[in-house]
Amino acid sequence: MKKILYSLLAVSLVGCTANDKLSDESSLMPSIEHNERINPQNELDRYLYNNVEKPYNISVLYQFIEEEVDRTYTFSPVRYEKAVEFANIFKYLFIEPYVKMTSQKFLNEHSFRTLILIGDPAFNPNGSKLVGLAVAGVKIHLTEINNTEPNNIYWLNDNILVTLYHENAHTWHQSIRFDPEYERISGNDYKGGNWTTSWQGEDYLKAGFITGYSSFNKDEDFVELLARYIVFFNADLDGCNCATTDQTKWGRNSSDPDLQSFPDGYDAVAYYNWRNKRWNYGLLYDNRYVNYDSSQVWQEVMERANTKIRDTEQYTGKEKIEQKIAIMKNYLSTTWNIDLDALRAEIRSRYPYVVGKDFYGNTVPRKDFSNLNDN
Repeated sequence: MKKILYSLLAVSLVGCTANDKLSDESSLMPSIEHNERINPQNELDRYLYNNVEKPYNISVLYQFIEEEVDRTYTFSPVRYEKAVEFANIFKYLFIEPYVKMTSQKFLNEHSFRTLILIGDPAFNPNGSKLVGLAVAGVKIHLTEINNTEPNNIYWLNDNILVTLYHENAHTWHQSIRFDPEYERISGNDYKGGNWTTSWQGEDYLKAGFITGYSSFNKDEDFVELLARYIVFFNADLDGCNCATTDQTKWGRNSSDPDLQSFPDGYDAVAYYNWRNKRWNYGLLYDNRYVNYDSSQVWQEVMERANTKIRDTEQYTGKEKIEQKIAIMKNYLSTTWNIDLDALRAEIRSRYPYVVGKDFYGNTVPRKDFSNLNDN
């Protein structure tokens, strides 16, 4: 099977520590035979078996198993309490929304099979951070679990959830192919393994790719686009109610220069007030003051894509991405009976309970991910 390295470019690096003391229940474990399930030994083992492995056929390996790590990188064990947090987050923000929008049977049959949790992040020789390593969308290594910020939805999206949504979508197209027309939209610009050096800045957007990694091939393009469509804010789907046909109110037609960079078609003041509410979910940047990728707004990304990669192209990058989204939605609906917007809405309806505030800043009960709950 093809091994895929899924990484963030150096500009998206976040800080890491390798000196955190392991708890008394650190997840060190001797090697075991491949595919041999660990017999339940503690509360977390029993929880994972009863709530994840048995109903959904997904194994979560948090104990450090020699055969399951790639020694190309320096990996470390997951602290027990962080594995507990992950189990709850995984259930609340991945399993439950997908099952609600599909079924237990569907997730059992159409998802990755193994999640392997790694304590600290790993880095590639070029300085990029490895947030995950996947084998054909079936087995996924997730790194930096020891640094999990359980009530920071932006951290969770960037470091865990985008990878899960990405890899899960691989299992769908590997079973039934999406329309070949999808590949033809940006067919001249797929870069394969050269994607890391092929683009200047955000030129990949002009070619119709939502991320640089999307240009690896058509399959990565599909799953990257799906994942970002879920996690990016969207003025049309997230309650902005600020669309207008009055050109005097459009962002670039506003008399206020601070509002002129906003996308056309939206009342600049209403749009500005709506987008600022993202702060109610927490800081929009990490502890190094680098913006979280998932704090972006879809319309603003599309505005940056709204030009052609070359003069001979028929469509702008924005138009290409919109064409891909239309094919994706039709494929999910007709092939799998999945409404992408409904799935997205269900996932995002849980954000306030992760953060402890809704989008408008009102306090709501915050989920405690530190204790296992079978409910």
